[in-house]
Amino acid sequence: MRPHSFLLALAFALFAPRAAYAQSPEDQAEKVRLAEDMKRLSRRNAWRGVDEAYLKLLDLQAKGVALNLEDHVLGADAAIALGDISAAYDRLKRSTSPRTTEDVAQRIAAIEAEFGSVRLTVEPKYVGTFELSVAQMPFAADQRNAITKAQGAVAAGRSYEGLLPYGSYTLGPKAFEVKPGGGWETVSLTAADGVQRERGMAFVGPRLDIGPAFTMAGAPSADSGIQAEAFSGMGGRVGLGVQMGFHSGFGGLVEVGYHGLFGGADEGTEAFPTRSSSLQMGFSWLAGSWRKGGLDIALGPVFAFGSARSTGAAGGATFDDQEFQVVKGSIVSTGGSMGLSYVFMDLGPMKAGVGLLGGAQLDGARMYPWGQLGLTVAPARREG
Repeated sequence: MRPHSFLLALAFALFAPRAAYAQSPEDQAEKVRLAEDMKRLSRRNAWRGVDEAYLKLLDLQAKGVALNLEDHVLGADAAIALGDISAAYDRLKRSTSPRTTEDVAQRIAAIEAEFGSVRLTVEPKYVGTFELSVAQMPFAADQRNAITKAQGAVAAGRSYEGLLPYGSYTLGPKAFEVKPGGGWETVSLTAADGVQRERGMAFVGPRLDIGPAFTMAGAPSADSGIQAEAFSGMGGRVGLGVQMGFHSGFGGLVEVGYHGLFGGADEGTEAFPTRSSSLQMGFSWLAGSWRKGGLDIALGPVFAFGSARSTGAAGGATFDDQEFQVVKGSIVSTGGSMGLSYVFMDLGPMKAGVGLLGGAQLDGARMYPWGQLGLTVAPARREG
């Protein structure tokens, strides 16, 4: 066999199956059906259906089925009707050939006179805003649609490749121009362009919690001996300490202070006109904290010690009995406290706002739940 004859035979063996596949009757029949559907649907302005049929034609084209100019033009018409100028431009460009009509060439030129190609990407490691913004939104509907589509693609998938009207834009912190004759405008946001995650201390300074508090002393758990009855009343609580926080939002605080119940007096009998109760304690609070914006949450253990004064009775004596007497005693209790504060007023390096605190301590004989609404002053967060 001559060399050139061998090469011809080899080429036929390699490409004949592909050609046969491309010209399969099933694919050709499907192409004709879809093309007729596109014409029929376009006459009814059913552009969504035209677009879906064109995408199926592109699948056939990938198999080797040839599409004609009218197929691409109808696909472009559907894209324009659906507000996708980038897809329309791509489909018109697909139709270019030595037989391209003057009308198609003019349509391509008209798009190129108003739009430029961009490739926008936001890397996964980029931290910060990456909103796509335009300096001035155009009036033309097709131009507005192109911008809106690009903004949606960037927001949803952190990338966009297509057309944008000529003008000034920003992608996150980067500004760029889309202008005639500029070719592809490529903008990428990398980790170096983003906000660097701050580390270390964000704030440290004094903290103050002060305000009225309502405190309860529960019923004693033991019945033997002289026991003070349950009592409650208004008082005050003030804590002063130090709070610190990291840029992550987490931190901690330590406070010491005074917690008092100033009086709880009930009506009595002629023998015992009143039953006056009071509670005076010092406390220390060690808490973990978390701050986001002006919201500050703290939670941790409390240790309190002090004295109480109330009335009590032995065994099962009633109030009418003469066995009631003033009871005094010391308190050593442990428990927990939670603070929820919102600091919003600037006081130099400090922030002030409203604080809602609550907690409970137990001294082995009874529970001391309490709540406070007052003023919180905390160190301001340092940004940057």
